[in-house]
Formats: sequence, structure tokens, C-alpha cells
Amino acid sequence: MHKEKQGFGDSAIATLNTNAISAEELGVHGHYHVVCRDKAGNIKWEEEFPNLVVAAGKELMLNTLLRTSGTYTTVGPFLGLTNATLTPAATDTMTTLVGGGYEFINYTVGASAVRGTAVFAAATSSGSTPSNVTTSTAASITYTITGAGGTVYGCFLVTGSGAVSTQSSTAGTLYSEGNFATAKITTAGDTVSVTYSTTATS
Repeated sequence: MHKEKQGFGDSAIATLNTNAISAEELGVHGHYHVVCRDKAGNIKWEEEFPNLVVAAGKELMLNTLLRTSGTYTTVGPFLGLTNATLTPAATDTMTTLVGGGYEFINYTVGASAVRGTAVFAAATSSGSTPSNVTTSTAASITYTITGAGGTVYGCFLVTGSGAVSTQSSTAGTLYSEGNFATAKITTAGDTVSVTYSTTATS
């Protein structure tokens, strides 16, 4: 007797290919461009260096953009100079920076012994996709060195509620800070011009 065996089998493979949408990442960066000239206007030194946008600065930025109800009034921002070698940390505040005695104050801005006010131009964007670069740059601030002059180590930017242009004040929110690669010497009569730019990339 012949026995016939039959086998039936179904096999199916389904493949779905989609274009994955990646989560957009936002990075906030900035840098200081500093030029020192002597009394005759000759350049003594020039340097551009990156900054650290500290945690308090990022919190202020997001809170005022996304959380604050009504209209937020910009305070400052005010740009100061530092007088010591510092290691920027995300946890830094005006209390740890200026309260520690690290602000350089032998200068005037517009004949007054105050921090310079950073006046930012409207932001501009590269408009590209997916990588986009949006930048805003403040007008250059000129600091005229007075007294015994001294060594300048870097810059910082303070803003937020309570911020003031008063030298050595710890009021306000520290937004960013940065250091020169090497400390810079200044003498009375020198002018130090500082330009700050901030960039958001995605």
C-alpha cells in the first residue's frame, strides 16, 4: 500500500521600513572676543575663547521663555571681568564667582565704574535643516583700565531679576563665564574691548 504524505506550510516575512524621526537636540554655546589696546591704540593682545553657560543661566533662559506668564523684562545683561584663575562649573553662581572676590574692577565703562551692558542684536538663523545655527551677538563693550591696572583672567555675564551693573555685586543670575587660555596683563590707560556672542544649535 502506498501512503502519500503531503505537507502544507505557509511562511511569511513582513518587513516595515520607516524613516525614523530623531529627537532634536538643542545646544547653547557662546564665546568672548577680547582685544586690548594701549594708550596709543596699538593692539597689545587679542583672544577669543569659549564660555560655559551655567545651570542657573539655562534655567533662567527656559523659565523666562516657556514658563513665565506675561512679559519678561530683560535685566542687563551685564558683562564683568575676572581677576583669578577659575575652573568654570555648571553649579557656579554669582555668589561663588563674585562673592569669592574674583571680579576685576580696575576699569570704567563710559567714565563710570560699572560693568558694561551687553546690547544684543536680533538673532539670525542659518535656516538649514536638520542642522540649524542661530546666533545673537552683543555690541562691543569698551573697558578703560584705571588705577594700578592688573591681570584679567576672563569674563562673565549676569542677568535676571535683581541684576545690576554695580561692580562686586552678587545680585542677579550668572549666565555664563569663561577664561583666557593665559592670563592677560593690563595697565592704566589701556582699553579692553569685549564682544560676546551666543549660539543655539540643533
